[in-house]
Amino acid sequence: MALAIRGRMRLEPGQPAIPFSAQTIDGTTVSLNQFAGRPVLLMFFRYASCPMCNLHLHDFAKHYTRLRDRGLAVVAFFHSPAHTIRAHAGGRQYAFPLVADPDFRVYRLYGVETSWPRLLLSIVSPSFYVAFVRSMLHGFWGGIAWQMAKMPADFLVGPDGRLVAANYGRDIGDHLPVAQLHALLDQLGGNDDR
Repeated sequence: MALAIRGRMRLEPGQPAIPFSAQTIDGTTVSLNQFAGRPVLLMFFRYASCPMCNLHLHDFAKHYTRLRDRGLAVVAFFHSPAHTIRAHAGGRQYAFPLVADPDFRVYRLYGVETSWPRLLLSIVSPSFYVAFVRSMLHGFWGGIAWQMAKMPADFLVGPDGRLVAANYGRDIGDHLPVAQLHALLDQLGGNDDR
């Protein structure tokens, strides 16, 4: 059962993942059913030029080979048009699909939230400035978008199509940590060659 918080729907572990079909920035179709029988991580980022989002994607990609070797597939969503994603995150040649969802179709299916108060609290946090400097050092100078208060979210879907984890970001940098993903894959019985 989905948990409603102030009129918003939040998915919970144990629920069936919601089917989707979307276009990657390369124009191919990606859908939930193509990952049947294996775990898949659905990562929802903010807008394509968000420096924190690009930094997290960059950091996550360093660990992806080990996660993929354990059977994990990944799909990363941005609520920007494909050409904007290609200009920012797309130029990094990530080994998993990047999906453009400028109409928030899949974001709404998964109850990904918008929060101006959490955006403002993120910006006044000292960790924001540390991450922002790291972003710039990696060449992620950033920009702004009209929907910049969208919070990140991650959903780990098990091989049976049910949610293993549902992480709704408390701030603009809140994603499932890689160590937690490994622990969740351990619970699913994924190969561990760390």
